[in-house]
Amino acid sequence: MATVQMNVRIDAQLKDDVDAVLRGSGVSASDVVRSLWAYIADRRQVPRLETSAEERAREEERRRRMTIVEDSAGCLQRELAAAGVADGPADPFASAFGGMTSKQIRDAMYDQMLDDYLAMERSE
Repeated sequence: MATVQMNVRIDAQLKDDVDAVLRGSGVSASDVVRSLWAYIADRRQVPRLETSAEERAREEERRRRMTIVEDSAGCLQRELAAAGVADGPADPFASAFGGMTSKQIRDAMYDQMLDDYLAMERSE
């Protein structure tokens, strides 16, 4: 396999900092560049590279969004409780449907539909 040499301009302090990390990990800058090139060639995309500050900002945004989701989930329960429809957070619909299961509710609905249909036949 033919090889080529690459020359890269980089801040001297940044290079020293990274070289120290790489030495501690037992790899060279060339190993890292070869691995990066192989990754890009294999996946046909550049990996997302973040600074620590960007990673922290992304994590903070994720936590903020999860808080909104969690608060919103509790909103329905609070509104049902305020309306006197639900007693506790375990099952917000239990008191609204007399503690019936979804199958019991469906069966009751079909029974009502059948009663309505039979009542229509008698009235005609």
